[in-house]
Parts: sequence; C-alpha cells; structure tokens
Amino acid sequence: METVSFSEMCNFEGESIEVKYEGIPLKQDIDEDEVKRMIRNFVDNHKHDNMIENVTILRTILREYQEISLDVIVSCDDEKEKVFYLNLYNLHWFNFTKNSQKYKIKYDNIMGLELNYHNEVDNLKKYTDDLSDIMKYISDLSNVGPIIINDNDKALIEIYKLFYKENPDFSSEDINVKVQTMMSILSEFGITLDCDYAFYLMGKKKMPMSLKLKEMVKKMYPFGLVNEVKDNIKLADESRKIIEIVGDSIMDVIHDEDDMNEALITISKVIHASRYNLSSKANVREIAEFTNRSVDDVEASVQLVKRIEHKINKEN
Repeated sequence: METVSFSEMCNFEGESIEVKYEGIPLKQDIDEDEVKRMIRNFVDNHKHDNMIENVTILRTILREYQEISLDVIVSCDDEKEKVFYLNLYNLHWFNFTKNSQKYKIKYDNIMGLELNYHNEVDNLKKYTDDLSDIMKYISDLSNVGPIIINDNDKALIEIYKLFYKENPDFSSEDINVKVQTMMSILSEFGITLDCDYAFYLMGKKKMPMSLKLKEMVKKMYPFGLVNEVKDNIKLADESRKIIEIVGDSIMDVIHDEDDMNEALITISKVIHASRYNLSSKANVREIAEFTNRSVDDVEASVQLVKRIEHKINKEN
C-alpha cells in the first residue's frame, strides 16, 4: 500500500503544536477522513503540556497504520519540546530535544544525551536528581505506544450501543455526561461493569458521577467514533434485554426534549437521591427539593422508573 501523510498545526496564545506523520495503512477500509478529523480535534481542543500523552493519543488515533515517522513539536511560552521517531527499514531512531528555562536537552539513541544548564549548577544532588528524572522521561518517551482497551472498556462500548442505539464518539463534548447518566441509571436495574466504581454528587448540579468512569472515558478519547471493537465483549442475554428496555423507555420519553442531556441528568439525580441520599419514605416534594428539580419532573422520573421495572419483570 502507498504511504500516507498527515500534517496539522495550531497556534494558541503563547502555545503552539505541530504534528507530522507518515505511515502505511494496515488495511484497505480505513476511514481517512475520521483519522484527519481526530488529529485536527486533538490539535485544536486537547491539552498538549504532556508529551508522553501527546504521543500516546496520536499513536492511538493512527493505530491502523504502520508508522514510518512521527514528529511532534510543542512550544509553550519560552519552552520548546520536540520528539521525532523514525521506523524505516529496521532503523528505529528516536530524537528528543527540550529547551526549558532551566536547561537544554538533546538526545538520540545513537549519539546519546547532551544536557546544558542555562545557569551554573552548584548543587550536585539536584543535578543528579534532574538527570535521573530526565533519563526516565526519555525512556518512557522512546517506548510509548497506543492505548490498549480492556474488557471493561469493551463492555462499556457495547452497553452504550444498546442503550443509545448509536456508536459512541469519545471525542464529543457530551460523551462524559452520556456515559455517566447511562451507567448511573442502569445501576438501579442491576447493570454494572466488572470493576470498582462509585457515584458521588459533584459540581454545581450535584450530578451523580464516577471518577473511575470519567477516567475510562478520557482514556478512550483518541478512539473517537467507535464503529467496531476487535474481540468484542458479548453481554449476557438477560443484561442485553435490561439495557435495551431501560434505554428504549428513556429515549421514548425524552426524545422531544430540547436538552436531552439535562433530561438524562434529571432521571439520574432522582434515582440516585431516592436510593442513596434520602429516606426510602421520601416523597416527591422532598426529592424535588434535594435534586433542585421541579415536582413535575421528579414525578415523571419516578413513574418512568416504575414503568421500566414493570417491563423488566414482565420480560422475566
């Protein structure tokens, strides 16, 4: 297959990033437009202050190509950092430079390390500690690879598809809200992932949120729109039925809402408050006061949960 190239750059106030890539497609049907969109999204919208994270994200986005070269340059204020990888004809060359306010580093795996302090260093221990940290950082950069999704990640993707009847786009702005509300609601009906996570009320909206789920969603950002997953997880038939019943029932109710995410948050808050924050004898008005939602919205959510429970019991 022919070599393909991608090149993007963006200048912010006091910051810039430039990405250049060459690679060979590993299969015929790669959605090149989606790859370009994700690289552009990363360049425009993601933080770039961690070079290891930058390379990890880019190699995940470009996971369906055999890398020939990757060049990433990040400038922020008076500091500049650059990595260059060359993987061609069994030549594996890694070059790293960084010019910070404290020192300038040059490294490649052939010539070795050159470190120059801008100011005289009279503390030998500080110099040694810096050198140790720099070598570990360079080692991590030289070996960084794409993100590997685990079984819980795959299960989350499958649950999302069943619940929303669409493929998840982990680069979208509202993906965290959609995942958090979905899993918070499903927990009421016994659907959970096989990992430890808990929901806590967070932010001004006191929305039930799991930091573990937030980390999972953030990790999968570079996968963008997920159409298929290799070695996908097959959920149990009973779980699939419950997820579809809950998702279909909720979408039937909120599909005409101007802000579907707010509707999902309301249902999630009502369920969480009723189960964890208030007495089991709490009435609709007490739930409305706690969740800062209208009595009508709370009543609608309570009745929706009852209808879903009835449908699930009828199926079983």
